[in-house]
Formats: sequence, C-alpha cells, structure tokens
Amino acid sequence: MGPISSLLKEEQFSKKHQLLLKTINRSARQLEVMVKDILDLRKLDAGKMSLNPELTELESFFQVHLGQFESLAQWKQIRYSHEVRITPGLFAELDREKCRQILYNLLSNAIKFTPAAGKVDVAVELKAGLLSLKVADTGPGIPAEDLPYVFERFFQTSQKGQFSTGGTGIGLSICHDYVGLMQGNIRVDSKPNEGSVFHASWPVTFSEASEGTPAPLLVQNIDELYEGTGPIAEVLAENAAPGVSATPKQTVLVVEDNPGLRDYMGLVLGEKYQVIFAEHGEVALQKLTSGSQPVDLILSDLMMPVMDGYQLLEKLKSTDTTRHIPIVMLTARAEPADRLHALRIGVDDYLTKPFDEEELLVRVANLLKNLSIRKQEISVENKVTEERPLLSASDQVWLENFEKHIRANLASDIINVPALSETFAMSESTLLRQLKRLTGLSPVQYLLEIRLNEARSVLEKGTPVTISTLASQVGYKDARSFSRSFKKRFGKLPSDLA
Repeated sequence: MGPISSLLKEEQFSKKHQLLLKTINRSARQLEVMVKDILDLRKLDAGKMSLNPELTELESFFQVHLGQFESLAQWKQIRYSHEVRITPGLFAELDREKCRQILYNLLSNAIKFTPAAGKVDVAVELKAGLLSLKVADTGPGIPAEDLPYVFERFFQTSQKGQFSTGGTGIGLSICHDYVGLMQGNIRVDSKPNEGSVFHASWPVTFSEASEGTPAPLLVQNIDELYEGTGPIAEVLAENAAPGVSATPKQTVLVVEDNPGLRDYMGLVLGEKYQVIFAEHGEVALQKLTSGSQPVDLILSDLMMPVMDGYQLLEKLKSTDTTRHIPIVMLTARAEPADRLHALRIGVDDYLTKPFDEEELLVRVANLLKNLSIRKQEISVENKVTEERPLLSASDQVWLENFEKHIRANLASDIINVPALSETFAMSESTLLRQLKRLTGLSPVQYLLEIRLNEARSVLEKGTPVTISTLASQVGYKDARSFSRSFKKRFGKLPSDLA
C-alpha cells in the first residue's frame, strides 16, 4: 500500500493508469479491513479480545462517524438521515474502535441492501444508562426463517428466490460478539419487502473530561472503501472519440455492485466496446426494458443486492425481447453446480473471479461472434425473428438430452456428426439446422465447445491429470491440437490452469 500511495502522488500517469492505481489501492484497503476482521475473530475465539475504553465525547464521536456515510448514500441515491440524541459535552468510557466497527458494519449493510430512492435512518440515544443504536432501512428485508441465524458466523441465506450478495458472513457476527463483549444486546426486526431494523445497546460509564482526555479517533475515509475509482466516464469517452473507427462499437452492459471492479471492467472493455453500467440486476433490467440503448452482451456479477445474477438471468431468458442476449456470469463460487446454473453452451458463459484480462476479452469476443452467426442464420432461413424465443421448453429438453449424450461419450469414436444424426433420428442437414437455430453453432463447433468446457471444468477442479491424458478424455487424439484449441477459446493454455 505504501508504494501505491507514492505512485498516486505522481502526476505523469494517464487517467486510465490513475484509475487502475486507485483500484489497486481500494482493493488493498478492503483486504486490510477483511484481514483485521479475521484476526479479531481469532482473538474472540481464543478469549484474548479485551475492551480498550477511552474517555470520549459521545455526541461528536457519533456525529463524525455517522456523517461519513452521507456521500456514500448520496452516490447510491438513498435518503439517509442520522440523529444523535445525546447532550453535547457528555463524556463516557468507550471502546472507540469496536463502536466504530459496529457502526460501519450495520450502516454499510443497510446501504448495500437498500435500493435507490430507499431510506436508511439511524438514531443514537441514551436510555436508562445504556447507549442505544438503531439502524433502519427499506431494503428487501430478511426471511423469517433466517432471522435466528443472521448473527451466526459465515451465515448465508439458502432461501429459494432470495438474492445472493456474496460477502463473508463476518460483519454481523463481529457486531454481535463486540456488543456481547461490552455486556450489551443486539437484535433485528425485519419484514420481507419492507425492510429491517437493527437494535444494539450496551452500558457505558460516564466521566468528566480532563486535560488528559484523548483526542478524537482518526476517521477512516469510507469513500476509499466503497465508492468508485473516479472519472471513468472521461476515459471511456476518450476511447469512444469519433474518428477512431468507422465501425460502430458493440454495446456491453456491465452489471456489478462493486464500484471498483465495475470501473476496472469498464477500462478493460472500453477500448473495444461501448460500455454501460448497472449496480445490480434490477437497474440492468430497467435499462434493458426501457429500450433506450440496444445491448449486445451482458457481463453480470452473480452475487449482488436487490436482484442477483441468477434472478436477472432467469428474467432475461424468460422474456422474448431479451432471451437472445448473451450473458457472461462472474462468480467467486467454484462449485460445478453454481457454474452450470449460469452456463448455456454457445449462448452464455461464466468467469471465475479473479479473472484474467485477456481471458475476459476472449470470452466476450467469442460470445459476440456466436451472436452474429445466430443472427445470420435467422436472417437467411427466415424462420424466426430475433424477438421470438430461441429456446422453447421442447427445444431445451432436446438440447439437454443432446448435451448429456455427448458428455457421456466424449472420449468415444462414436461422437461424430453421422453417428449423432443416426442416434437422434434426423438427417445431418436437419441436425445442422437444429443446432444452428438453438445455439448458433454447427455440430462440429458445438462438439468443440463441449469438449473444451469439460476440459476446463476438470482443470478448475484441481484434478491431477496430464495434458495428454486430459486431451484424450475429452476426445482429442493430439495434445498439441487440444492446447491450441483451448488457448483460442479461453485465452489461456490448459497448462496455465493445471
């Protein structure tokens, strides 16, 4: 972080490089906070965590820290109000750092889950010798089944239909443990689709100020942790300057709730594509349905507040006017079930975080190429229009059975076009048209996709296997040919993932 800070003070960098440095700096600070939280958990487990009370002027302490969230709420278009009902000049013994963490965890959660035009209200007051904190939001609320577990460490909802937001499941657990350490209590009241209210209270010991009263704790600038990297629109505008290319750029919609990562993807994609942004699925859906700007491809995070990637994918694929748009899902989840949930061969793809810049560009380019092929087939055959569904229920069942048969016989010699047309009781030309219509790929291209994705799945699982053996397992007779095809498809050699 020190060298990054030094580089940020230099003035010779371009705007793009400045934004990349700010992205690194923000990621480092977020990692620092996370490491500190993990170390605190270990101390709590070992019974080594103790209180460090300092004489503190309560009203100014809470006003300063609560005020830090005003710009973040404004940036997210949330109405934010905070009230400190404590007499100015009143001093008490307070563990400032633990109180700060309780405030920051509760407020960052509230703002994260509250949609634009929503409200977050905070009140701090003294009640019967207890310091009372109330944080209310108008977010989606918490399912009743989850309420008993929200303060448990690493808890993540498993309720069907509930959006997935990622996170570590540490923040609320730390709030609970810190309040308990201070002999206090914390609870939550919540109603689905209405919002949540967190109540925390703990006893404080009042005292008189003296000449030795410590100075106020340095306030961490939360903008460095939560807001975007800076004027990315200026950099993208420079990339889109007239006269650079006579061919109009295709449009990519980036759906990502992390501002720094959203800006970074904009920088990576901005030189080749026109990039627009949405902070979660609901905003993306509004932009797509408004018809204000046609979108050629969607690059979406999986875990987001308000509407996650799964919910967005389901809505887009069930709507006639959007089901044709290719979607690349970004996920930090490594389980095959999570990946396959968001994967449609020849139509959709996924990238595991952290991703490689070259790999991202290759995936996007391949999907846009497949989209162009599909549009050409639709135009030539004149059988369906772009607005009609590409995958009916019967089409999806057929495609799933076809894919299942191929996967079960990948290494076999019977997987070729003549054998497939015989197995599925159709001529080779009919098989060609069927796959072109459903996936935009020829049978040979489709087989290639299945083979390469199966190989990638094996490598990403960490299964110990040689490249030659893997090539044979997925139907390649020559390991070098397999490696070349893999690099062309995914932007990396299989040996890079082994």
